[in-house]
Amino acid sequence: MVIRLVTFDLYGTLVDWRYGISCALNYIREGIADTFFEREFHIIRELKTYTPYIKVLEDVLRGVLGELGIDFREEYARLIAISFAKSPFFPDSIIGLMMLKKNGYMTGIISNTDRDLVKITLSGVEDLFDYLITAEDTGYYKPDERAFINAYKLIGMDLDKVVHVSSYPQYDLEPASRIGVKTIHLNRYGYNWANSIDNLEEILGKMRDYK
Repeated sequence: MVIRLVTFDLYGTLVDWRYGISCALNYIREGIADTFFEREFHIIRELKTYTPYIKVLEDVLRGVLGELGIDFREEYARLIAISFAKSPFFPDSIIGLMMLKKNGYMTGIISNTDRDLVKITLSGVEDLFDYLITAEDTGYYKPDERAFINAYKLIGMDLDKVVHVSSYPQYDLEPASRIGVKTIHLNRYGYNWANSIDNLEEILGKMRDYK
């Protein structure tokens, strides 16, 4: 079956959210970024229904600062949210997306966030995406399989015509595979996955395997 649509995780796969948030966290207190990301993943995994991601970020920050005895400030919460939303694209992401569009593929995002945050992140590159689906739309956060099931229902695409790309097996690749979606691992953090690339410019070679 010919692949028509390539969907992507956004934060950590196409954009460097760790850089954006780490810069803000280091302003508050050096060395707390790893704890923040670990707590964020734990909270997301435990959520049963949608909670605004901007609230998740605030709750994570409150927890991390509380453990360190640092007073929480509303200004800190907004700093983290803005830094997250304005995280920069990895350079190969832009090139790879342009190549996919040039070769006739539709592209989409399935993101564990809110639409308002994603719109800030995509400012200036909206033309590179045909679909934008967030947890706000599906009602669930990845790795819940229902996040993917509902996303592809909203898009209206048969699963055998889709490839999903992510840097995170635990968030994306494992649940997407379980519902029958083909997957590609974009190796940014050293995780292991059978079908993997190191740079998004390599994706067209993978697409030829599905023709």
